[in-house]
Amino acid sequence: MRSDGFTFLELIITLAVAAILLLVGIPGLQHLLAESALQTEVFSLHNALHRARSQAIDHQTDVIVCLADKQEQCVKQGFTHLLLFVDQDQDRKLSASQNGDTILLRHALPGTALTITTNQLHFVFQPDGTQAGTPGTMTLCGSGMSEGIGIAIAMSGRVRQQKISCS
Repeated sequence: MRSDGFTFLELIITLAVAAILLLVGIPGLQHLLAESALQTEVFSLHNALHRARSQAIDHQTDVIVCLADKQEQCVKQGFTHLLLFVDQDQDRKLSASQNGDTILLRHALPGTALTITTNQLHFVFQPDGTQAGTPGTMTLCGSGMSEGIGIAIAMSGRVRQQKISCS
């Protein structure tokens, strides 16, 4: 009798156990990856908002943060990246001229994995660190996730995060 190998029954049982483990593990892995992408993007947006406030205070000028499209226009939908710039001419738009606004950051946003919404076209940080206008919010929800993260920007310029429910 040979003892160097597997019987057909042992091979079938091993494959069945491996298939069950894969079926149980894949949804957990997908959730872990979605949660990681959400946390990474929240961290990047939170840091960009803090950076904008610091730049406004340091340079004593207005600094704009907005979700922008390919034409560098601030938009609420159809955006491709986060834009952070010094608004020297105070028109709330990125200037195309050489003497125009200084770009501090262009950060590409993820594609379909996350849904990002905002209540404002742009967030304006003033030289004293406060935000012009009304309090702002950005919400980030991952695909298939019941909970997301909201970023709130107070009138004082303070940026904070909170858990939210996603529909």
